[in-house]
Amino acid sequence: MIVDKIENAHIYFSINSLLGKGLRYMLAENFDEAQLGKTILEGESLFAMVNEYDTKPAEQCKPEAHRRYTDIQFMVSGEEKIGFTPYNGQTPMEEFNTENDIMFFNLETDQFTFKTGYFAVFFPHDIHQPGIMVDAPSKVRKVVVKVEL
Repeated sequence: MIVDKIENAHIYFSINSLLGKGLRYMLAENFDEAQLGKTILEGESLFAMVNEYDTKPAEQCKPEAHRRYTDIQFMVSGEEKIGFTPYNGQTPMEEFNTENDIMFFNLETDQFTFKTGYFAVFFPHDIHQPGIMVDAPSKVRKVVVKVEL
């Protein structure tokens, strides 16, 4: 997992070429007024989704992990808490959903506050729990770039 300010994204460009392209995309675009939905950047290997939603209590946010894609999440506006824990063979709540590249867990996570202007990279071994309210439910605008590694 990586968490940093978006202006430091260049530090991570060389980790992987597609990851670097995803980070460059986040730096180059203005997402304040961007249309919600999916944008294809490089086929199914690299695409972005602009989302808006209301944060919720932690009990209503399921920890999740992926196998095919790494997530780059960028907080355009608002703030939320994100839970996280390494994947160490924990048993998911249900079978892995191959079509949506996701599995959910029922477990405790540590949390950090994810603020406007920050990005986070969640690799397949990083269980993450986005969408948790800080003090009260609030609206956030976030971009998630899916990177096939």
